[in-house]
Amino acid sequence: MIPDRPGQICKMVSVVPDIKSDQVYIIAEDPSGFADDEEILVVNLRELQRNVKYPDAAARESVRKNELVVISENLENYIRSWNDR
Repeated sequence: MIPDRPGQICKMVSVVPDIKSDQVYIIAEDPSGFADDEEILVVNLRELQRNVKYPDAAARESVRKNELVVISENLENYIRSWNDR
């Protein structure tokens, strides 16, 4: 599923089938106004953890919307899923 709202948790879709991305991103802006091939702003979860006291200081990255796949609807559900493994 391609992201459609801010706050969703995503991973990159690899163009190489054997490579799995371990990077997790949070959608930082409303992607609904962008075409699937346009770039949207995301924040790497590790970067956000490094800047937990100042989340606005976490670097934003531009990523094509159709290169992301939603793995959770929000951060709370993503963290809860760790206990389900």
